[in-house]
Amino acid sequence: MRGGGIPVLAAAALLLAGALCRAPIAQAALPGVTEFRTAPAALADADLDAVLMAPAAAADVVAIGESVHGSAGFLRVQARLIRYLVSRHGLRLIAWENPVLRSLELARWLAACVGTSTPPPLDVLYMPTAADRELWEWACEYNRANPGDPLLFRGIDVWDRPWTHYGRIDRAAPEMGVSAAVAERIRKHCPGYGARSWEELDQRLPEPRPGPRFLPEGQYEDCRAALTQLMDAARAAGKAARKSGGQEAAADAYELALAASTLLGWLGFYHLEQADDVLSWNERDRAQGRNLLLVMEMHGVKRALLAAHTSHVSHNRSPADWWGYGDLKSGVHFFSALSGKRVFNIALTAYRASGTQGEWMLPAAVNSMDRRLYEAGHRFAFFTAGAAFLADHPRWWMQNGNAAGIENGVEIVPRDHFDAYIFLEQSLLEGALPARPLWRP
Repeated sequence: MRGGGIPVLAAAALLLAGALCRAPIAQAALPGVTEFRTAPAALADADLDAVLMAPAAAADVVAIGESVHGSAGFLRVQARLIRYLVSRHGLRLIAWENPVLRSLELARWLAACVGTSTPPPLDVLYMPTAADRELWEWACEYNRANPGDPLLFRGIDVWDRPWTHYGRIDRAAPEMGVSAAVAERIRKHCPGYGARSWEELDQRLPEPRPGPRFLPEGQYEDCRAALTQLMDAARAAGKAARKSGGQEAAADAYELALAASTLLGWLGFYHLEQADDVLSWNERDRAQGRNLLLVMEMHGVKRALLAAHTSHVSHNRSPADWWGYGDLKSGVHFFSALSGKRVFNIALTAYRASGTQGEWMLPAAVNSMDRRLYEAGHRFAFFTAGAAFLADHPRWWMQNGNAAGIENGVEIVPRDHFDAYIFLEQSLLEGALPARPLWRP
């Protein structure tokens, strides 16, 4: 070219470099890591296909775990992943870390979206923020556009008012053909039965003390046995009703099974709270796993999407000390053992994070996964548990900081806990909304 112009080959090289800088996906510094060069909401389906198509297609449940609740960056990634899993993988059931009964308000709101659009009842969620609204407004619009194939929602956690579950048992057990003897054992031996408020419940429960709380032990075990018998009978009735086409009867039976399962988790947590932290928390997660399976059966779906804290969606194939409590097992761990279904799980983590649970300290450990990604220049990245850089340490800290000998986060063998990871440079709290009580709703 004449007149001081750029040679053709040089111009082509510059154009190619510019295109690469603008490309939505690029390989960055650490081997095995894919860097997304766009905001989460702007990721195209093709970008996510490149990293998620095969594993998501092979999974019965895709679980998304956030390392702190109420963090806007995580919520936006979560929303984009859910939209992708709905549009590209046909998932229609969204299960949530939210109480079984309290979640019904949001479930009914979403179902009503096929005919009308109203503001979502976000206070149903744990510690909601303004960033939660994007997902649910999209879900409502989806149902308005797809009334014949709508999204379904349900919570699977245990923090409901126990007396509401006891009330369901009183009303529904006779209709399910549950023997009067089983119902009487529940009324007689289950802690807190007959209470109608938290104050009444406290009066009926023994005072906290070292060792199991609900005494005598034999009486409590009889309560558990009766609830388990009720749950199994209701589940069998639900399966039979679904097979014969009785959808309403099936739903009633599964709601009864969910009531018994949730009470088992709630009672188990508090029974063991003063005796063994790990066993106590495991009772809650065991109920989450059961409840996920029951909700899937109730709706007649073989596949589902789950969103919860990372501690509830980890595979837990090897020990890890979650926040100093010890080797807690997750709802996904118990669900997989109970159902035999395949779960593909993704952990959302960040270098700097804050949410409705507080602000995390910047990670300082040498083997911090978040610190390594940040210092290598990653800002919004995806990698699997087989990423080459993870071979540098046998165990990695995920989202941790050190203060006065206290570790925040968890040290894990990456492949034993999550199938894939999404990392953000930062994910911060934006606009906390009024929230309902968590532990005692």
